[in-house]
Amino acid sequence: MTPVKIILILFLLIVLRMFLVQKSLTVIKRVVAFLMFFILLTLVLFPDLSTLIANFIGVGRGVDLVFYFSHLFLLLLIISLWRRTIVLMTDITKLSRTLALQNPNKPREQKGQTDDKAE
Repeated sequence: MTPVKIILILFLLIVLRMFLVQKSLTVIKRVVAFLMFFILLTLVLFPDLSTLIANFIGVGRGVDLVFYFSHLFLLLLIISLWRRTIVLMTDITKLSRTLALQNPNKPREQKGQTDDKAE
């Protein structure tokens, strides 16, 4: 086994562990994580397999196939994070509006300060 394979396998194990430590993961997300781990582990251990799959699909090299799929995955990830950010921004806006309506006093009035200057 070459050093790069050992490094990639260790990296995959670290990423899998970091992913599975999260408490909020559903069963489906855990299954998908294990499935992705074993697919990537198989491609690391048997790199010629990616070339066979690429040739079957109609792509020239296995590296190109991995490259194309990684770009699709990253695009999906960006879209997912973008949508989640919009939802979080909407939630923050609703919370800040609710807090503003619950506490209509000016900030200076809360601290006992007034706008009148002392003479």
